[in-house]
Amino acid sequence: MVSSDSRNKSPSLLLAFLLLMPALAWNSLLQAEVRVADKHIFVMFPGVDAVWGEYLFLVSNSGTEPERFVFPVLLPKETIDFQGHDSLAPDELKLGADGGLTIDKIFQPGDQMISIGFKLPASQGQSQLTLNPNQDFASLGLFVWQNSLEVQSEGIPFEVRKNVSFSGRTYDTYTMLNGIKGQTYKATLTGIPEGRGRLWIIGAVLGVVLLCAGLGFAFSSRSKLPQGEEVI
Repeated sequence: MVSSDSRNKSPSLLLAFLLLMPALAWNSLLQAEVRVADKHIFVMFPGVDAVWGEYLFLVSNSGTEPERFVFPVLLPKETIDFQGHDSLAPDELKLGADGGLTIDKIFQPGDQMISIGFKLPASQGQSQLTLNPNQDFASLGLFVWQNSLEVQSEGIPFEVRKNVSFSGRTYDTYTMLNGIKGQTYKATLTGIPEGRGRLWIIGAVLGVVLLCAGLGFAFSSRSKLPQGEEVI
């Protein structure tokens, strides 16, 4: 289970709370209900052949009584490991038959921060990130440690800010506005430290090349029979 990012979680939670609270406070005045805020934050940093991340968002119960709320979680499609933090009990985060995550939780009146750690696989220094939101959103931010990762996407008009300081850490931020429910958003994360995977690939390719060269040399240098002589 994801755990290596726990020591970095507190600044991320504070950052998300300050960024998400204004929109959620306004939405809660419009209608008494339980709902997910329309702002989402993903804080990510590189590992070896992996990307570690933390997904942060707010849930608001604008009523006066506790309410059960069941909803899918907007984690990257490529997620291979996950763990709920803080306010999520183990039985409140469920894995569906389609591989997606669902939260089934009773929310008290007021606002509650939800934090979920996750891990993405990487190969040859890059990782893919695919998001399929189940609701429209006002903004979605990718916060990466300064100069640790590059985020590339041909179809997402990111607003990019470099060297954003907060809570003792500096981030590069990539923000997408006005996301659409059901739309697929893809990005590529590059600059990820590589493990032994590339060495194995290079070694395998080199081995095949040497084998082919050896067979070719043996074939071309074998003894030839004199003309007219037959092998018995």
